[in-house]
Amino acid sequence: HRPFLSGIFGHLFSSRTAKRYKRYPLFFMILSSRLSRSSWFSHSRNHHQCCIRSITTLWCGNVVYGGRTKDAHFESPSLSKNLATSSSHSRAGSVDISNGKIVACHPGEEWSQAVERNSKGAQNLGQNMALSPGLIDVHTHISALGRNWEGYETATMAAAAGGITTLMGMPLNSLPSTTTLLAVEMERDAAASGPLYVDVGLWGGVVPENRHNIKELLESPYIFGLKAFLAPLPPAAGYQAVSPEQLKEAAKVCGQTSKPILVHSELMTEDESVGAVKEAFAKQSPTSYEAHLASRPAKWEQDAVRVVCEASKDCHMHIVHLSDARGCLSIIQACKESPENNLTVETCPHYLLLDESMIQDGEVLVKCFPPIRDKENRELLWQGLSEGIIDMVASDHSPCEPHMRNMESGDISTSWGGLSGLQYQLQATWTDAKRRNFTTDEMAAWWSEQPALLAGLGGKKGHIEPGQQADFCWWDPNHREAPNAYSKEYHRWKGTTYFANNDSMRGRVLGTWVRGQLVYDGEKDEHVEPAGVMMT
Repeated sequence: HRPFLSGIFGHLFSSRTAKRYKRYPLFFMILSSRLSRSSWFSHSRNHHQCCIRSITTLWCGNVVYGGRTKDAHFESPSLSKNLATSSSHSRAGSVDISNGKIVACHPGEEWSQAVERNSKGAQNLGQNMALSPGLIDVHTHISALGRNWEGYETATMAAAAGGITTLMGMPLNSLPSTTTLLAVEMERDAAASGPLYVDVGLWGGVVPENRHNIKELLESPYIFGLKAFLAPLPPAAGYQAVSPEQLKEAAKVCGQTSKPILVHSELMTEDESVGAVKEAFAKQSPTSYEAHLASRPAKWEQDAVRVVCEASKDCHMHIVHLSDARGCLSIIQACKESPENNLTVETCPHYLLLDESMIQDGEVLVKCFPPIRDKENRELLWQGLSEGIIDMVASDHSPCEPHMRNMESGDISTSWGGLSGLQYQLQATWTDAKRRNFTTDEMAAWWSEQPALLAGLGGKKGHIEPGQQADFCWWDPNHREAPNAYSKEYHRWKGTTYFANNDSMRGRVLGTWVRGQLVYDGEKDEHVEPAGVMMT
């Protein structure tokens, strides 16, 4: 009868009589001694050991913990105190993960200590490698319905190969666009029906037709915020711009929630847009990049930024893909200095890596709106990032069918605008960042911490700390090689990405985890099991 009786006494001891230990110590010493030889206690002990083995420990020579480091977040208060007062939040150490979450961090821990603490569950990621929070891309054009451009399976595969663990999809490319609850549900269901290698969230849209009904859109748990255009779009886009007055009206409604409005910040009429293209190319070849640049003057960005800044008194406003730094940064800085405004700003890797002098006529793969500008402007963008005027970096991944790029003719005047390259955003950002002596800490701020806050995910993602989702990017910051030399391309349409063949690109993704599950093995260039979900 020992197993049965010991099971009863074990339960009583653990759940009811522990408080009596101080009154009858000898009795409990004898009881615990007897139970230690019983089958029940042996099973309990083995179960406990099994639980210990279920913890995975990732050790790395450069763990980028993030900017909110506090003593309470870490197992060792003394180590975390040293980390919090340091100018850098990355150092050698280890991270414990279990059940999809980070359960403990050990900054300063050596590999030998990690093995001693968790001999069967420790993995050495390398002394010279980096373990960063998974990248969060808040600006991607992917869709499950209506277009044969970039679906969620290929997009999330490309993202995982690039160290991106979270994608936020824009409303523009879906048909119908996600500007109604019905369209949101259709897009969500279609996206969730296939494999997702990383997590996906959706931005809703503000257009003239729905501006009186955006409250119900904002109440959807699947919508993390709204996207608006101040610039007119081509008819094929199936999406309409709002006026400054309509944007401010939407901001008053959205401001009643914690969700932001993201704005394509160029302001002009459709007639002005068409006229500027005709004038710019009138005496130039249709392949002229100089003409394309002239067709999108920086003044349009500056006028739009003023409108967005004004609306930021009522709502969290976010400027997407900032290109013009020469005129816009001073407007943005003045807005941010006012406590009544709530404004964030993103730029894109192509604006940071390239400038007008590097682009040849006919290079249609780098056509975008707003355009890539001159070298001095690029330097000012880096300065804006350094000073915190620009908060984050995002891809603006804009796929389309190859024939729309005019790759054979090089006709930039009529080619589709927007760069494709979701898979290579880490390299495209880090290449010039490393040359300018930025660190992996800044990379984590631009690509993880700040994007998580914008999307309302700050309590779940964006840092390496206990309680956060175990989303990681393991990468080699010193690797220099064209990405297509070590990884095949996973986008829907291959060969339309500017960055893939660039042999000066720095950084290589070696592994990507979502909820503690390896979804991409960069050493083998293989995807493992998909672990993404449609987020709420």
